[in-house]
Amino acid sequence: MQSLSKFIAALISCFVFSAASAQTGSGNRPEAPKRPQLPKGMAAIEPSALDLLKAMTDKLSLAKSMQFEALVQSEFPSIDGLPVIYSTAAKVALQRPNKFDVVVWGDGPSSEVLFNGKRLFAYSPEKNLVAVSDCPDTIDEAAKFAYDKAGLFFPGDDLILSNPYAHLTQGLTDAFIVGKSKLVGGVETNVIVMAGRQLQGQIWIGVKDNLPYMASWIYLGDKSLPRTTLQYKNWKLNTSIPEARFNAGRFSKALTIEFAQPDAPLQ
Repeated sequence: MQSLSKFIAALISCFVFSAASAQTGSGNRPEAPKRPQLPKGMAAIEPSALDLLKAMTDKLSLAKSMQFEALVQSEFPSIDGLPVIYSTAAKVALQRPNKFDVVVWGDGPSSEVLFNGKRLFAYSPEKNLVAVSDCPDTIDEAAKFAYDKAGLFFPGDDLILSNPYAHLTQGLTDAFIVGKSKLVGGVETNVIVMAGRQLQGQIWIGVKDNLPYMASWIYLGDKSLPRTTLQYKNWKLNTSIPEARFNAGRFSKALTIEFAQPDAPLQ
């Protein structure tokens, strides 16, 4: 049973969107290039960029329920060093204060992560295995628990937190508005560049609805500098979500195992 628990933890954490491999210690970080001198009077962090980010995160954090879809393209170097793009898709549903469900499929096994307010479930339909654990009773604590317990991430995990603004701006060193685009998400978006100690990239935020439509991040904690691009669509805020979405009864015929860190040794 211990071997099965290690296997399913590795399986789920690899194919539920995970940036854990990109967020290694500072000892593996490449040496940062010398920053150019900004023109006099130009700030590295523009207040107007933070205003747009705050409007987006406020809208998400105040929503009582949230549904969206995400297409994730993660670029990692292959054995010979050439970059390879892996694609996954996800459907995310959240109901505050304490429920979320994420279904992931694509390049690799499908998976599902469900938090029903009391317990956390990670399900592999191909193997008909479900990892189950009691869990703290808030969305923020459940997301942290999933990472601490089994290294689990999923698309949009930074957007469902109670304070996504604090999460996205932690360690922020640069933020500025590039301009507008009409080619992302079928709407006009503001394009913001952001950088911090661990990542840098861009986010596209709807001009009219303040919703994110795309984000592209480079993880600076890994010397290979992997990139992940997420496209968001079909946003539904404050709409009714069927209670069945958060019912773990659908896993009743699966073999139940324990959560474990995917890098833990098999026993």
